[in-house]
Amino acid sequence: MADLRIDIISDVVCPWSYLGYTRLKQAIEQLGDNYRIDIRWQPFELHPDISPEGEDREAYLSKRFGSQERLNEATHALQQVGIENGITFNFSEKDRLPNTKLAHQFILAASKVDLSTPLVVALFNAHFTLGQDIGKKTKLEEIALSIGMKESDIQYAYDPKARAIVDKKIARLTSLDITSAPTYVINDKYMIHGAHSPEDFLKILNDIAEKSLLA
Repeated sequence: MADLRIDIISDVVCPWSYLGYTRLKQAIEQLGDNYRIDIRWQPFELHPDISPEGEDREAYLSKRFGSQERLNEATHALQQVGIENGITFNFSEKDRLPNTKLAHQFILAASKVDLSTPLVVALFNAHFTLGQDIGKKTKLEEIALSIGMKESDIQYAYDPKARAIVDKKIARLTSLDITSAPTYVINDKYMIHGAHSPEDFLKILNDIAEKSLLA
């Protein structure tokens, strides 16, 4: 039996984090019953400068990409990759790009009741497919309740302690020069960057598992 702890450093508004998890999940499903997988989500802010109220997606990202045309090209390419991986990326002129600090606090709260992965997947879907504003408290609460979190879990997400923990985690990861998402740290030892193919993820996980068993 091989134990694999996978820390996924990601942001719920990062499309490659969504793609990366989808591909990683496909690889994990091929590992079989001889593996115990422990996935833990760690916070990363893709756009740390966004105001707490969020910003217009097209206006913000057009500046980041240099022009509306470049943003459109990147968006179309992303949508095609999404189709190939079973993900529907929907974007409209009304989309908001939220500040995700509070979402990370909800993910922290969900981790205490073993619901972090369902919550993260639901947030990915809400933002990228449904076009919902996951920066709003009411929307976060609605999604949290839909995946089985309780009112007490939600209240913890608003606790100053939760915000302090998230801030501390982000600061620590920044100090380790982790500057992109998604990044995966396996068994506190192996670091992998990017949204690899399911085949590449499967090989990586098998190789690490074999090394762990031989250690």
